[in-house]
Amino acid sequence: MTLLKFKQKIKIGLIFVLVVFYGLSFFALGKYSFQKDVLKVKGAKAQTIDREKVDNPVPAQDVQSAKILSQSVRLCSNTTKGFELSYPSSWFTTYNEEEKRCQYFAPYSFVIPESSTQDFAPIQLEALTLEDWEPTLKFFENPNEFYNVLSSQTVEIDSKLVKKIETVTTGAGIIPKGYSQIIYLVFNSKNPIQIRYQQLDDQNNLEEIRGILNEMARSVNFL
Repeated sequence: MTLLKFKQKIKIGLIFVLVVFYGLSFFALGKYSFQKDVLKVKGAKAQTIDREKVDNPVPAQDVQSAKILSQSVRLCSNTTKGFELSYPSSWFTTYNEEEKRCQYFAPYSFVIPESSTQDFAPIQLEALTLEDWEPTLKFFENPNEFYNVLSSQTVEIDSKLVKKIETVTTGAGIIPKGYSQIIYLVFNSKNPIQIRYQQLDDQNNLEEIRGILNEMARSVNFL
């Protein structure tokens, strides 16, 4: 073998090695880029899924209920008069006759007197007829010797029109002077509801009572 041929073989060998080296290098670089792009796509997809969860939360369990009550309230129904409502779970209610169910509420246990014209429960509810609506409004909105009217306003509570009236006693009756009376008249074309609170103790928390009355009026459901 001549020196010239030997040099030519060495040159061809070096070229072959360089070609193989560059080929392997480009292959490794391409594989790394592909994996990097895949990771980017996966990361973007994961971010999209997380964003969808934030924007459109899906409950773990879809439960539909006509009436969902928290542990702080109880439900009382009067099918005879055609209504139901909720009241604080720490309060009490009782009745002597079926048609008087859900009529008396108090934060203490009580029994209904056989015959009494006095207020024995601070919150009393009455189902009215449509004919009773206007006379009841006039009775509570007009001051008399027993009550002075402090305010009267029509409000909307949970899509129900409610007449909210607050009065204070004059002292002419058996209730001491300055005791509050709060009335919620919940309108319905068939059987309006009157929810009336009469303060019986000067230690009553009126702000708490207003909240209870508001929630009771909100929860009224006509059957």
